[in-house]
Amino acid sequence: MNNSQKGQFSLKLVQKCPVCNHDYTEGKIEILDENEQGFLAYLTCGHCSSSIIVRVMTMPHGLIGNAILTDLSAIEVMDYTLEPEIISDNVLEIHQLINKDSSFIEKLKGF
Repeated sequence: MNNSQKGQFSLKLVQKCPVCNHDYTEGKIEILDENEQGFLAYLTCGHCSSSIIVRVMTMPHGLIGNAILTDLSAIEVMDYTLEPEIISDNVLEIHQLINKDSSFIEKLKGF
């Protein structure tokens, strides 16, 4: 199987909408990002309009993929790819903020 066929085969793995169980139509599939390791696709159900983000990666032992049900638009998904990567230090900083200020979560809900 050549590289152009891998993506076509991978998308066939996601055949039915996880919300309403109807078949996806090819007209509702957008490839958002593609490289030699795999691709990121955005699928919208033509029946119920729910959307999923699908990441498929080609590994030496086969294809690995995951899908996430989302309420984001394809443009919003791509906007997030421009954001800086979250690193472990960022997570530790938030954890320390939460521990210092017991009302941190309530303040966050106020935004």
